[in-house]
Amino acid sequence: MKRRNVLAALGMISGGAAIASGTGAFTSVEADRDVAVQVATDSSAFLALRAIGDNAPYMSTSNGQLGIDLTSGNATGAGGQGVNTNAVTVFEDMFEVRNQGTQDVEVEITPLTFVETDSGNTLIVLIVPETGFPSVTVSPGDGETYSLVVDVFPGGTSPNLELDDTMTVTGEVP
Repeated sequence: MKRRNVLAALGMISGGAAIASGTGAFTSVEADRDVAVQVATDSSAFLALRAIGDNAPYMSTSNGQLGIDLTSGNATGAGGQGVNTNAVTVFEDMFEVRNQGTQDVEVEITPLTFVETDSGNTLIVLIVPETGFPSVTVSPGDGETYSLVVDVFPGGTSPNLELDDTMTVTGEVP
C-alpha cells in the first residue's frame, strides 16, 4: 500500500513538472533573416503612377516622381504656358495609378481639390477619378485613370495666380 502511494506521488510530481515546464512548446525565438527592398521610380513601383494619353506632356517627372505641371516651366511646343482666365479647362485621362502588386488595393488621392486666390481671382483645380470617388479598389494589373479640371474666375488676369501644392496617393489593402 505504501508502495502504491509512493508511485502515485511520483506520478503526480512528474505530471505536475510536465505541466509547469510546458509540453515542449517554446515561448520565444530570435532568428536573423535577409530583407531585400528596392526603391523604384513611380512608374515601376508596386503602386505605379504614370502619365498616359494625349495629356501626358502636362505631366513632369523629377527624380522618378510624377507631377502635374501646367506652368510656363512646362510650355508646350506650340507655345502654351498655362490655362485661360474665366474658363474651365479639362485635361482628360492625364495620369494613371496602376496596381503592380499581388492583391487588391484601395487607392485614394488627397486632396482632390486645390484652391488658390490672388487679386480677386480664384484658381480651382479638381483631380477627378474615372470610376470611384473618393477612392477606388484596383485589382492587380489594373489601373484607375485621373483627369484634371481647372477653373479660373472671374475674368481678370493675375500673373501671380499660381498653385504649388502636393497631392498624396494612398494605396491600402481593403
